[in-house]
Amino acid sequence: MHRRIGLAALGAALLASACSSTGAGGGTGTAGSSGISGHGGSGSSGTSGTTGAGGGAGTATAGTTGAAGTGGNAAGSGGATGGVGSGGSAAGAGGRGGVGNAGGATGTAGNGGASGSAGASAGGTTGAAGAAGRGGAGGAAATGTAGAGGTGGASVTGCVTVPMLPGAVKSPLYALTANGTTLFVEKLTKYSPEMQVHYAHCTLAGSGTATFAVTVSETFTAATLSPKSRNITTTKSGNIVTFTSGPNYLILQVDAKELLFLLIDAPETNPPRLGDANVKNIADYTVDNTGATLVTSKVQSAINAASGATQNILYFPPGKYLVGELWLKSNMTVYLAGGAILYGSNTTGDFNTGSGGIDIEGCSHGMIRMYQIQNTKVLGRGVIDANGKSIRAQNDTKINLFKIEQSSKILIDGIVVRDPSFWGTLIYRSDMVTIQNFKAIHCRPTTTTYNNTDGVNFDESTNGLLSNAFLYTGDDSMATKNEEPSGTINTKNIVHEKIVCYSNSVCAKVGTKTMGTSIDGVTFRDIDVVKAGRALNIDAYDTAVVQNTRYENIRIEAADSSMIDLSSDMPPTWRTAANTSIIKDTYFTDIASNVKQPIVLHGKSAAVNIAGVHFTNLTVQGKAVTTQTDTDATWNINSYVSSITFGP
Repeated sequence: MHRRIGLAALGAALLASACSSTGAGGGTGTAGSSGISGHGGSGSSGTSGTTGAGGGAGTATAGTTGAAGTGGNAAGSGGATGGVGSGGSAAGAGGRGGVGNAGGATGTAGNGGASGSAGASAGGTTGAAGAAGRGGAGGAAATGTAGAGGTGGASVTGCVTVPMLPGAVKSPLYALTANGTTLFVEKLTKYSPEMQVHYAHCTLAGSGTATFAVTVSETFTAATLSPKSRNITTTKSGNIVTFTSGPNYLILQVDAKELLFLLIDAPETNPPRLGDANVKNIADYTVDNTGATLVTSKVQSAINAASGATQNILYFPPGKYLVGELWLKSNMTVYLAGGAILYGSNTTGDFNTGSGGIDIEGCSHGMIRMYQIQNTKVLGRGVIDANGKSIRAQNDTKINLFKIEQSSKILIDGIVVRDPSFWGTLIYRSDMVTIQNFKAIHCRPTTTTYNNTDGVNFDESTNGLLSNAFLYTGDDSMATKNEEPSGTINTKNIVHEKIVCYSNSVCAKVGTKTMGTSIDGVTFRDIDVVKAGRALNIDAYDTAVVQNTRYENIRIEAADSSMIDLSSDMPPTWRTAANTSIIKDTYFTDIASNVKQPIVLHGKSAAVNIAGVHFTNLTVQGKAVTTQTDTDATWNINSYVSSITFGP
């Protein structure tokens, strides 16, 4: 139902919503004198309201509306824009156009509010844009044009730490603050004796930036913040490193010490809350939230009940929930609040709660299963930890963390995943799976080259998206492939974008399994390779034509053995491979490498070859590479490669 609101009431509402110490609004314009009714005489326009005086920090209110001439053709002009409060961060709202009487022309639009200046101190809120002026109502004349909105001022905001997880070990090496507020830094001691990592996870309180200060408990010489492409300036003072950042997934390397990850998320958009009509609290199922008791069956009952129900969002408050294999259902959402952790059981038999799905290299189970379902979401700022290092130590047991199979319209957003015993996230024969704002912290070996803890693998899937992710892995960060030789669903239209990877193996890869007839349209875009064994790879050893693969806007900071490697002449020795795959039309655009590692292009034969490798804006250590003999790059090309091109 629509209601007509008087101008006085509207002005009162605007004033009530303004921040304290706002500038006063302009006074009301005087009414024009009345024209001669029915004869088209013009009433004079009401004069503009005066500009409100600047107040203290806060939002300036709008000027009030000029009154309309009665009976005439001209409406009163809009009130002048309210002045910006001095030092405030928000702009004044636009004045509202005058309202003409019947037969009068449309009122002139009010001007937009002026831009708010930035708050003077850290912690100021973001300036709100001025509201657009509203055209006056009235006669048949053209509608007044809406005033432009004012521009919000720059802002500084805090970063709210995700609550400490039960049992988390505080880092003895790093302490962290955001705008002076302490953030919890966890050390993943359970990865010992493999590479130790420390990390902090926080969510920005607004749309601005925060200033972070890292205190190192040991003396050091230098600190490097990656990705370097962010161009974030760091300042070292004694044993403290400071910098300012908005949403980002960052890695701090201090000399040769253990790494610190800073996972800075943007605010969640409309997260579910306890008490919402469609939200069910897992606590209603009397589950143990201390991690002392296995709660798989109770959680599974809650999942089953949520599927398609009115309360179809299953909410996990902060706490530790010890579980085995869980099977999500269609038309439901699992929400993990910050401070909530689903923690994998230490007993391998607890991950055998159902059947169905593919067995890949001895892995037929997962911690979170999505099998033949649709319209399912996993959201939040919580953690899923598969306890994989312990599971793997028990007869090399392989369990995926996420195993998504024959499913569609799946969304995973915002969570942290840790410690799978095998590939972390497998998307197999599925369509329209989106994973975003995703943080993977796997166990990365220091004693071996890899441990099969891949990051995210799209496998015989279509129309998939991985966006804004942090992938710290003990094997390939991303490996898109075709798994099975029979009944293959050819992979098509898979996009990986805005990724930070740190890997013992390949960052961005197609293969090594290339079954079926084609793998078409795989894209890796806006990728930062902080470290990899090999940076960008296609390993094609089976039967598919791998075509239209695109690597775009990629920065390589470190790679152990190769920068780019397209190969079909070194089939794996650990399985049988048909070795007839062809690599066709691969595009490398805006690739910048800090290291001069080999570019390897190797076909197998005249028939099993590589055709069409297209470079545009390729640089190595800041130098443009314009031919395949350019010595600014290191080349390794055999005779079974054709149509290598270079663009500007």
